[in-house]
Amino acid sequence: MVLYTVALIVHAIICVVLVLVILAQTSKGGLDANLGGAAMNVFGGSGASQFLKKWTQILALVFAASCLLLAFLVKDLSSGAGSGVQERQKRIKDTEQKAPAAKPAPAPAPTTGN
Repeated sequence: MVLYTVALIVHAIICVVLVLVILAQTSKGGLDANLGGAAMNVFGGSGASQFLKKWTQILALVFAASCLLLAFLVKDLSSGAGSGVQERQKRIKDTEQKAPAAKPAPAPAPTTGN
């Protein structure tokens, strides 16, 4: 359970960083243009685009790996003895009772026409 929580927090951080790196790339606007070209000043003319492109690829691979890790951890979490979901469902089925059959409504009384 602790490993799952840590992996989930790391995954959320990766997601936020990936979004920021993608937004920092210059393609007709983006975060770089909104910040006044700060990446251009730090990395130079073409250095920013290559740097951000490389980090986008790296973070995308790390994101995919963390998705797979979380999928395996969730599978192990739900099938392990710690969750007990299947055991609780079995107890519910044992205590369930069938609802009594509904009685049909009586036919309406005939009306006499005057």
